Amino acid sequence: MFPRVNTVKQGGKTYHYLQILESFRQQGRVQQRLVANLGRVDLLGDKLDRLVSSLRKFCQKNFVVPEEIDCKDALAWGPVLLARHLWEQMNLSEIIDKHCKSPRQRFDVAETAFVLVANRLCEPSSEHGLARWLEHTFVCDSGGKRWQPNWLPFQQVTKQQRVKVHHRQLHKWYGTLDALLAAKDNIEEGMYLRVRDLFSVKVDIVFYDLTSTYFSRKRPKGHLRRHGVSKDGKPRQVQVILGVVMANGFPIAHHVFPGNTAEKATMQEVLTDLQNRFGLRRVMVVSDRGLVSEQNLDFLSGQRFGYLLGVPGRRCDEAADVFKALADGQWQQVDQGNRVQEICLSGRKTRYFVIDSTDRRCYEESMRQRSMQRAKEQLQKVVAAVKSGRLKDPAKIGARASGALSRNHGYRYYSWQVTGPGQFNFYENQEKLAAEMLHEGKYILKTDDPEITATQAVACYKELNTVEQGFRDLKDVIDMRPIHHKTDERVKAHIFVASLALFLKRTLEYQLASKLPELSATDALAAMRSVGITELDLGPLPRLASGDAGAGGQTTRLVSGGGRDARRILAALGIKEINSPNH
Repeated sequence: MFPRVNTVKQGGKTYHYLQILESFRQQGRVQQRLVANLGRVDLLGDKLDRLVSSLRKFCQKNFVVPEEIDCKDALAWGPVLLARHLWEQMNLSEIIDKHCKSPRQRFDVAETAFVLVANRLCEPSSEHGLARWLEHTFVCDSGGKRWQPNWLPFQQVTKQQRVKVHHRQLHKWYGTLDALLAAKDNIEEGMYLRVRDLFSVKVDIVFYDLTSTYFSRKRPKGHLRRHGVSKDGKPRQVQVILGVVMANGFPIAHHVFPGNTAEKATMQEVLTDLQNRFGLRRVMVVSDRGLVSEQNLDFLSGQRFGYLLGVPGRRCDEAADVFKALADGQWQQVDQGNRVQEICLSGRKTRYFVIDSTDRRCYEESMRQRSMQRAKEQLQKVVAAVKSGRLKDPAKIGARASGALSRNHGYRYYSWQVTGPGQFNFYENQEKLAAEMLHEGKYILKTDDPEITATQAVACYKELNTVEQGFRDLKDVIDMRPIHHKTDERVKAHIFVASLALFLKRTLEYQLASKLPELSATDALAAMRSVGITELDLGPLPRLASGDAGAGGQTTRLVSGGGRDARRILAALGIKEINSPNH
């Protein structure tokens, strides 16, 4: 049946009649017959609305009017949708299920792990703060069931009952951390194999670097948290050392060391682990100058690992010999602003590359001038104190001058003399200054690879920035800090969750690089916030004519299409279904 408006002209006027017709087939031909004539359209008024409303109870679908619709929730959905796509694309549910299945587990570890990782990727918070995130974000399992904040289903219960439920939920998050940590090695292996197969990644170069992350707790607990050389400028805080191994931009493994561990002491353990778990044998290790030591070089050569390592520039006899061998006419232009020169020292098989960067020289020159100015101002204060007679003792004058130079690296540029009581002068040391200016803008690489060219070495070493960018993402975007856990195992598990979030972020960046290079992963996650989901309560159906009660209230979900960038991201990643599962 279908409606039709029949137009009739009579006495110079035109009338419109609303009719209900029905199609039927007779003798092989489709014909129509009039079922009902509802009258003139202009005279029906609200009678038609009342008629349609009374007919709703006989319909198979629940037709509602705007007054009966109640908006229960308006939630963020886009970033979690993107995280779920990456999660399933990398088979993380299958990998975690395979290695974390246990008859003692009373919950799905893969699903709870996704909540922890998605939270760390989209809007980092602690396990206690997950309920606040779930309150304004739609997160569901693979079956479409929404993860509810702890207090939503229990608004009518007592405070003690809420606390009990909250603790039960926390135990689920903590149980997930414990299960993930126990299977960490196997999960990392599965992630590596998935990346290798999905993106056809050939691992012949690995990048390794370390950073530190500090704790706010004053008193160190456990074996990991120790005072050490801080890369965060927090020498008074206890810390742990984090080493990350990357290949083709993907973090394939990470290791957590006590905070007082020397960088050089970590390389052999990490590379042995790569051999045992990933079967990597003939690869080149690219790392920074802090990991250079004779023991590490001997280990690399013994295990047939190639290496491309940075060389410390100052207080290093090896670097001094390389700089002495430089020749002005031997520079090779790499690109605009960068040139390189290969140096071979007699009696050594190692090849050296000296890179001269214009941008780096400008930066280091400005830093040197600033340090020189500050050191000079401090030394002039010492001169003023000596002239005024406030400072006469030679020992005290020398201590004051040494302190002034040490605070701003002034000992690299200035020298001073105390010829007697109440006598002090300083001067610009041209020999020291010339040595500093020789280092400005230059850094040295060393390798045992006989075939790599100078241009390839420079490009390869620049890729070490992917590890440093990963550290920045862990600290600033994924917010690995603060770490509130008390035990060493939970600290490691917390860092593992952060590394899984970094893995998803790198996966997103890898795919955006070829399709939407102008968008970073952080920008993509921000753009996806325009995709929201709304839960609507459609209200109960009217009572049936037979007297039977109508159907109970129904809930439906509506998903917004998102802004321009969000639609571009969905198309680039091939995400066609933006509704939640079992929508």
